[in-house]
Amino acid sequence: MIGTELAKRSSKRKGRIFLLGFFSVLWGGLLTWRLLSLQVFSFEEWESWALKQHGKEIQVASERGPIYDREGRLLAVSVPAGSVFVRPKEVKDRDLVVATLSDTLGIPPSEIKKKLNSSSPFIWIKRQIPREVAYQVEDIPGVGVMLESKRYYPYGHAASSLIGKVGIDGTGLSGLEAVFEKKLFSDHAKVKVMRDAKGNIIQTRGDFEIPKGSELSLSLDAELQLILEEELLAGQEKAKALAALGVLIDADTGEVLALGQSPSFNLNDPIDVKSLKNKLAETVIEPGSILKPIVAAAALDHFVVKPDEMIDCEKGKYRFAGKTIKDVKESGVITFSDVVVKSSNIGMTKVGVRLGKERLYHELRKFGLGEPSGLGLPGESRGILRSPKNWAMVDVATHSFGQGVAITPLQMVRAIAAIVNGGVLPQLTIKTQSSIDGQRIISERAALLTKKMMIGVIDETHGTGKAASIPGVVVGGKTGTAQKARKNGRGYEPGAYVASFAGFVEGESIGVAKRLALVIMIDEPRGGVIYGGALAAPVFKKVMVRSLNYLATRKKLKGGVQPVRFNS
Repeated sequence: MIGTELAKRSSKRKGRIFLLGFFSVLWGGLLTWRLLSLQVFSFEEWESWALKQHGKEIQVASERGPIYDREGRLLAVSVPAGSVFVRPKEVKDRDLVVATLSDTLGIPPSEIKKKLNSSSPFIWIKRQIPREVAYQVEDIPGVGVMLESKRYYPYGHAASSLIGKVGIDGTGLSGLEAVFEKKLFSDHAKVKVMRDAKGNIIQTRGDFEIPKGSELSLSLDAELQLILEEELLAGQEKAKALAALGVLIDADTGEVLALGQSPSFNLNDPIDVKSLKNKLAETVIEPGSILKPIVAAAALDHFVVKPDEMIDCEKGKYRFAGKTIKDVKESGVITFSDVVVKSSNIGMTKVGVRLGKERLYHELRKFGLGEPSGLGLPGESRGILRSPKNWAMVDVATHSFGQGVAITPLQMVRAIAAIVNGGVLPQLTIKTQSSIDGQRIISERAALLTKKMMIGVIDETHGTGKAASIPGVVVGGKTGTAQKARKNGRGYEPGAYVASFAGFVEGESIGVAKRLALVIMIDEPRGGVIYGGALAAPVFKKVMVRSLNYLATRKKLKGGVQPVRFNS
């Protein structure tokens, strides 16, 4: 009995040991299989999950495509820069960090202390600074440096309102940087960082590749741009004016060669984007007498007047539609050509009446008034050209000599180009093109006759634009002095004028096979002189003389010929 009982117990014990051993082996096998599955067979899947939980991407400024002028000179380029950040929890010596960052980066200590007191584990201190400066602080515990791309403008002030500005994240905010955003900007650069259990950023991980946008080539010539802006600044200072504006184009192709305003801004300095308003596209100004060649061309095209037809200018005063039209200089009976040369408001009124308000309106529209210039710049104005249904009889007179209608300088230079090139309104472009893209708006005959009148404004002894004369080349133009409308739109601002000159040069006689159109506007001169012939015409001359010298020199150098300076 006892032996039998012991045998049963022994058998049960062996069974338990077997079962325990079996399940131990089974558990060990399952555990081994699970480990193999996690660490070998499904490693990439689980690593991906881990990276999602502990890794993160932060956005930094990308490398934008470069912007070149027509000669391949860099106008804008992205360069490597260093951005300094801190991880407050890793800072061991706060006083050292504050003092060093303040001295090296030029930041007030109070601002750095405020950032160090933040609960965030990752804080930008200063972004997009020279790398050599950033590297001076990267060895301090808790401080790090990350490479970003920063926009740099080699010509500084040149065409600043046109080129525009880029934000800290590398996105275009204004000007061409914004217009061509999809071309210049590829994608945001992203850098991987590690996060702690709570998801806070604790460190960056390795190097990263910065995407790069495509390049953009402009019709601008950097040297012509510098010439224009230098002379605009000199003209503004001499006239003690609020501003000076200018735009230079190839009258045949419509290419914008230079476009500037004074005061200007250095794009490499911190700038409020609102300060980069492009006045040449956004500001509308009553043109005054520089509109007279446009009306004259329309009248000649419709055969309502002949160049040698005698017009009575009423000795400087003419009663029309209940208003008195006045001329600055009195004239009696003179030819229509002299009406333009002497800038008679009365003579232009009589010719405008012959056209009639409907035809006058449509002719002004044909010259591009009342619509954007076509450059596609942000905020570009259509100007002001009311429907003839809303014109009073006196509006026929005022529109004929440049009042009651408002234009942008871009619209004006485009209209002048149509007279210069033989009657085709060019499509303005900021990108290079070799042939004219536009539509015929007046006959070659009307354009040529008007062009001769504009040359007379310069060459005739009684012309108002003699200050724009350049010996040795063909120069034509028209002066203008217009009152500025009140901001509320009712009447004119006392003592506020715009002195203008709209003209052209033909450089073939000195080896420059271009017809250049240029508009200069001096806004609110305060130096005692207000007339376009005295203020804007000399600026026109200086810009054109220097531009012709540059173009002639460049052509001769390319041909291997020693250049000869063209003298004014």
